[in-house]
Amino acid sequence: MIAQKSNHKMKVIVGTMLIIVALCCIGYFLYPIITQNLEKNKIIAVAQASEINQTDRIDFNGLLGINSQTVGWIQIDGTPLEYPVVQTDNNDYYLHHNFSNEDSIEGTIFLDCVCNTEFTRNNVLYGHYMTNESMFGSLWSYQKQSYFTEHPIVKFDRPGDPGDWQIFSAYITDADYDYRQPEFNNDTEFLDYMNRLKSLSLYDTGVVVNPTDEILTLSTCIYTFDNARFVVNARKIK
Repeated sequence: MIAQKSNHKMKVIVGTMLIIVALCCIGYFLYPIITQNLEKNKIIAVAQASEINQTDRIDFNGLLGINSQTVGWIQIDGTPLEYPVVQTDNNDYYLHHNFSNEDSIEGTIFLDCVCNTEFTRNNVLYGHYMTNESMFGSLWSYQKQSYFTEHPIVKFDRPGDPGDWQIFSAYITDADYDYRQPEFNNDTEFLDYMNRLKSLSLYDTGVVVNPTDEILTLSTCIYTFDNARFVVNARKIK
């Protein structure tokens, strides 16, 4: 009888310890997600503040108060993609730092450092693929044409220049493939380049690229093969 009570007590202790360990593990994995969501919601609240210039949909003054390297805001309605966009003099820093310049696995959505805001016709944005669909994690869904049909427009706003961008291509490519050229010598070279990217699309979007268009390129990692990238291209709607 004493032995049975002792065994029962030991089982209770072991069971309790396992529960505690499990809760600690859950907390370990959930804590970063919770803090990331809180940070994101705080930034969205700043971006949606009431003091917005008549030409803007986003409070860029508020965002610039947090990070002076803010150059835009990207959003796809009905998806988790809703973030500020930054740019610095290299393409490494924001892979590992958030919008508040803190160390971060998520990083920040950023504009390629070679994109000059005055001359660039192909604005290339990078973001990590995250399994919880944060950052550019939701872009993978554009592998399905049905998702494109539901979400054909990307909102990419710059200070004084709000813009809706119509997706014309979504494809998987090698990171070294030429899809990030920012400037072009003439409209013919530009159109040939964009039609080549359009031909890579996993499906026909039915969207026509014009020789005078401005382009938005969204790039993230995908693991179809080594060094693969998933890319979405969109044209600015005049």
